[in-house]
Amino acid sequence: MKASPNIVVGVRCHYCSKFRNPKEMAKIGTGGALICWHCQEWHVHALNTLTGTQPRGCQKCGVTFKDLAAQARGDDVRMVLVIKDGIYQIHCKSCAEQYIPKRRDLYGPTRFGKRINLTA
Repeated sequence: MKASPNIVVGVRCHYCSKFRNPKEMAKIGTGGALICWHCQEWHVHALNTLTGTQPRGCQKCGVTFKDLAAQARGDDVRMVLVIKDGIYQIHCKSCAEQYIPKRRDLYGPTRFGKRINLTA
């Protein structure tokens, strides 16, 4: 008897673009967008930092807040809340400096964009 091939069904997350188990996805709004639990968890975590919760680390490169604190001078640990792919994300200063110039459309017309000379 021949063994049947394993078939893996995956659904693409609209935020990280990774294929995930359909059971690990949540619908967002009424437009059919799907978000994986991993992205949703990071989004909620980023929102919680607005209430003073210490960031876990950088969502982009994965460096932990603890590692950043060990590298920082004194208490000057910098993390940046950005809007990326329609959700809030926490980036370390280095990742934010790479990402923000790519989003002149978002940040350019703001006071922040003008302060860092990001106008188009």
